[in-house]
Amino acid sequence: MVSNPRPLAVKTALNRVANMPFRWSLNPYRGCAHACVYCYARVTHEYLGLDPGRGFETDVLAKVDVGDALARELGRPRWRGEEVAVGTATDPYQPAEARLRLTRRVLE
Repeated sequence: MVSNPRPLAVKTALNRVANMPFRWSLNPYRGCAHACVYCYARVTHEYLGLDPGRGFETDVLAKVDVGDALARELGRPRWRGEEVAVGTATDPYQPAEARLRLTRRVLE
């Protein structure tokens, strides 16, 4: 289990989604310390050039400024107040969430 994810700075918090019942998603973390072998989100690690196997479980990244990025995006005049699905590509309640509180900041 990863107790200390690596920090990952982000420019945006929201991800545009296609072919789903929602248009926006948000994931405060990349990778997942829960290590479910059947997790469909493992391929998201491959996108960053990371190992989608064991690396997905051990190389968890924490989007440390996701709350600030989200506040900027929601504050834009063009934001329409649409629904945002949280945790679509990783569990937003990683073990480190107890300390980092990234998901909590996003919800607040």
